[in-house]
Amino acid sequence: MTTRDKRKHVRIKQFFKAKLSKAETSHSIEGQTENVSQGGAFIKTKDWHSLKPNDKTTITVFLPPIFTGQDATIGLQGSAVINRIDDENEGVAVEFLQNFKQFERIEEMEIPGKIRYKHLAHYLSSFASMPSTTFAENYPDGFLVEKTQKSLDKDVIFQFSTKSIEDPDVLEAQKQGMVLGDVLEARVIEIKERKERTSPPNVTIGRAAQNDIILYNKMVSKAHAYLEISETGEGSCLVDVESKNGTFLNGSEILSNQSYQLKDGDEISFGPETTVVYFSSRTFHEFLNQLKMPSA
Repeated sequence: MTTRDKRKHVRIKQFFKAKLSKAETSHSIEGQTENVSQGGAFIKTKDWHSLKPNDKTTITVFLPPIFTGQDATIGLQGSAVINRIDDENEGVAVEFLQNFKQFERIEEMEIPGKIRYKHLAHYLSSFASMPSTTFAENYPDGFLVEKTQKSLDKDVIFQFSTKSIEDPDVLEAQKQGMVLGDVLEARVIEIKERKERTSPPNVTIGRAAQNDIILYNKMVSKAHAYLEISETGEGSCLVDVESKNGTFLNGSEILSNQSYQLKDGDEISFGPETTVVYFSSRTFHEFLNQLKMPSA
């Protein structure tokens, strides 16, 4: 009786775009991962015959937003060696020369037409001194502010921090003596339609790319909820659209296809992992001024 040797690294069946560049040449091929681990991957490619065992390469694996929870496709790059050519499966097995989670982040490709979030520090450093009435005219429908960020488990292969301590808005706010800490890096989404479709306007929220506000989390439905925007300045109403994991207002699940009036400071959860706080434009402006600290 024989037993299979246990793999050194657990392999996960995931399909990501990948690129292999042969060392010291301009030759490169593109393909798709069929499985990947911390120590290596199998790349299916129509150009598998152009490589041979022991070829040294640079590999770039492209992780899409739906997987990382970020706003762009992320390229992770590292060194690898061709371990095996598989003619039957039309691909190559590669062994990474460093752990996959140590790969360098080298490329981000933004999604066309998406309303991107900004860090709280951006508004704090740029608009806190703007008159309240002017701020409300520029941002009439309010904001959703990230409440918490899921902790980073360094032992999980595909989980990346969404924080960027190098963000210029964060650094500038710190220079100006403003409040420090994670609050500067909280993500802020302006409530706004990308295209005028309805009257009164509805701002759609979900995982799919056609939404006005896109939340890249697997627990968020493709079409999860929408905000009814008041044309009389009375604030927004929240409506769940039969989402799989529910929409919660201040901890209580709301009924689908019913309208709930939002108040400043209301906490909204889209599924169990994505929680934001609702602010009207005027209250958000007051919040920015409360966060400012006098310069030393």
